[in-house]
Amino acid sequence: MNFIGLHTYPYDPTPGTGRDEPTVWVGLKNDVNDDGTVKNSYPTSYANTMRNQWGYTALPTGNYSYGASRIFDTDCYGNPVQVGNCPLPTTPEGYNAVFDKTGIMLKNSFEHAQSLNVKTCVGTETSLSTPMSPIASLNLYYSKTRQDNFLTTTECAECENLYEFVRVEGFVYAHPFPESVALNTYYNGQLQDNVLSVKPPAEGYVLVRTEGYAFSNSTRLSGNVTTTLLMYYNADIHDHLSVSTPEGEAYAKTHGYTLVGSVANVLANGTVSTPKEYYEGIFMRIQKLGIPLDYYWIWTPEGWDGGMTSTNPVFKAAVDDLASAGQAHAAVNASFKLATCGWVVGPLPDRSIFDRVLSSDYSAITSIDMHVGNSPVDPAYVNITKHDKWAIPWMEDDPGLTAPELWVNRTLMHMEDAKKYGCQGLLGIHWRTVQTSPQIAAMAQKSWNFGLTSNDFWKSWSIDEFGIPDPATVFAAVESFNLPRPVNWGGGPGAFAGNIAQCTWGSKYDFVDTLASMKSKVKPGSCLDRFEYWLNSFQYMRGISRTECAWGQYNAAIKKVGKESDPATRQRMAETLALPLREQLVQNATEMMTYLLQTVSSTGEMGTIMNVLSHSLVHAIDEPAAQLESYLGRALTGKAVPSRAYAGPTKLAVPTVRSVVTKGENFTIRAVVLSSCTVQSVSLFSRNM
Repeated sequence: MNFIGLHTYPYDPTPGTGRDEPTVWVGLKNDVNDDGTVKNSYPTSYANTMRNQWGYTALPTGNYSYGASRIFDTDCYGNPVQVGNCPLPTTPEGYNAVFDKTGIMLKNSFEHAQSLNVKTCVGTETSLSTPMSPIASLNLYYSKTRQDNFLTTTECAECENLYEFVRVEGFVYAHPFPESVALNTYYNGQLQDNVLSVKPPAEGYVLVRTEGYAFSNSTRLSGNVTTTLLMYYNADIHDHLSVSTPEGEAYAKTHGYTLVGSVANVLANGTVSTPKEYYEGIFMRIQKLGIPLDYYWIWTPEGWDGGMTSTNPVFKAAVDDLASAGQAHAAVNASFKLATCGWVVGPLPDRSIFDRVLSSDYSAITSIDMHVGNSPVDPAYVNITKHDKWAIPWMEDDPGLTAPELWVNRTLMHMEDAKKYGCQGLLGIHWRTVQTSPQIAAMAQKSWNFGLTSNDFWKSWSIDEFGIPDPATVFAAVESFNLPRPVNWGGGPGAFAGNIAQCTWGSKYDFVDTLASMKSKVKPGSCLDRFEYWLNSFQYMRGISRTECAWGQYNAAIKKVGKESDPATRQRMAETLALPLREQLVQNATEMMTYLLQTVSSTGEMGTIMNVLSHSLVHAIDEPAAQLESYLGRALTGKAVPSRAYAGPTKLAVPTVRSVVTKGENFTIRAVVLSSCTVQSVSLFSRNM
């Protein structure tokens, strides 16, 4: 309960999902001002309502239906650091502003955490992705088994047990510039032939990636700064070879290769900034900002969960990268400690290998549990003896992120395993706060009472939360896999799907009515507020299944309508078959959203609302409207159109996590009011401590 750790999705020059977050700026020391602000940076942002990422459709919150628009104060809603640069900054000044505001946010937040004795941590992924490196080397690899030469600027993840490094064949720029040409890797799977060129050499070659940027054949710098990259081809073994060095040309001429032509002019020499220099820039900026940081952890990427091995060159690159971070840590005399984290403790076959290959620069080796928490704590922890070790169970998983998740018994089991393996620390990974509060509370209680069981917890929690023990039986009966799971991953977290099978799920939600029958026993006030939060959450979850049922029925009907070739018959079928199901779908979605809106108590629920509207209902209700209108020959009206009004009882929410303010401190409180009528004012009450 005394640790905040943040992961940063890494830089990538191609905008997309899971990249370019501003939590950690990556750059060099000379790009940092004395006050920690940055001179140079790159496009960056957090998730927001106007980004087409994580499966979301960009929607301004002012267009939200069901009354949801009332809880947002701006069309582009996201982290406040993006105000003025939402959804993405578009200028170098905007890039810098987002990073600078994020630095201030972290400093203020972590100073408050420090005052409460909460440890703080941020970090990046290995190997470090560096956005501003102007130069990258062209590394030539060769595979004897494939008889294939491979020229690349990457770590050559494809090279495991297949390719060996030969030499550097020049240097290219990491970013485009006026009159530059992109050097791309193309691959022919049938011929097992990689080629670096500005275009495919023949049919059958597909683009793999852009490796860098060079001067066109018509542009050559004086003074031997550039050299020509030449392409050769060996027809006998179907291998293309691109080289720029005398050694490369000599090899081509003596091994049966014929000159095809010039590819581009590349740099003959280059000074490539090292990972150590970038880590020095990262660490120095953190210290100049005055962020009270306790740990900087470096994550192994999510792809390692798929079977990364210690023989893969990517693992060696990661070890070298981690060593560079350790050297940078010492060079800048960083005040914080280093640690590892990731989706696995380490690579196969021995996941404890980091304990042997990492120096004492690293204080701890950590990992989130595998398979979104559905796998037990990794037994490899028992073999970690030279470093501290922290296990990280999942308080919730992202496939189910738009529905309630209750993992108390699994959390307690993973705590027992972690202790058995000698772990000194235990953290919980989560996105939402109120929704995961039972798991977090159980983790805290078991830390003091290790004999605590799931049933024991639910009994005490129910009395503490609601003032009565009765709800404990309901929560204990449906936790973990007994709780229905109506959502899943679908291009992003917590997606709905049109599914007629959900129409048979009614009995799965009998526990909701059982819980509702206990409401009269709960005393008014805070106990009732908390009870209604969970009751509304479960009623909303049942509403998801009902909405998915109606969506599936509508999909089947509109498909049948679309197959009718006669326009008049098709119009009649749309009126009598599809339209009533559309109206039922809108009604079910409205009831579902009304329950969800009544749960708003933190930014976590606001994020859920954004997810549901821009990830699922946009596909279930908004987008299909045009097709039905075309079949009807008129616009949809009345019950077939979601209302913009809120249909539930009046609700006041204060999505502020701070409950205590230091004397003299400026503090802003936001209030969210949901009501079917006009609210005239909101009163604020305070109490001196």
